[in-house]
Amino acid sequence: MEARTLKDALFWAFATSTVGFALMVAFHQSLVHSALGLMGTLLSVGCLYGLLDADFVAVTQVVVYVGGVVILFLFGVFLTKRIEDVTVTNRSVNWYVAVPVGLVLLAVILYALLSSPIPAAEVAAAGPTTAAIGEALLGRFLLPFEVISVVLLAVLLGALLLARREVKPEERG
Repeated sequence: MEARTLKDALFWAFATSTVGFALMVAFHQSLVHSALGLMGTLLSVGCLYGLLDADFVAVTQVVVYVGGVVILFLFGVFLTKRIEDVTVTNRSVNWYVAVPVGLVLLAVILYALLSSPIPAAEVAAAGPTTAAIGEALLGRFLLPFEVISVVLLAVLLGALLLARREVKPEERG
């Protein structure tokens, strides 16, 4: 019973951090802080996947989204010239419409949760899933896996070609 209590406590801690970081993404004025909030959100979701014994999905979440997408986003922000000159704000949002609609939706969700019986059942712990996925990727699906890697390499080279800056003769010095 003690392990179940620890797992519940970890769930609530990661769920709270997910919501907190998501609020940071939505409401922070700085683009860099919003990207760091996105990193925290995706990392917390990966931890939630780990609590569900979905080890492959958890590691994929962390490696692909946190390690790849958010880091590339941060590099794009840091390498963009004059990004701090751009003022992005969402002050034109109609709060007088959004707050009542949000409260009504929250009331509907809470009513549905509290009025419907949700049975609690003990679920047996699942074994590791990575071995079966690895066998499938390096066995039956080897050719599509390699084709996807070649396509992603082509996309990366195309993005590099598009992002390359033309150097004019007067800039060469």
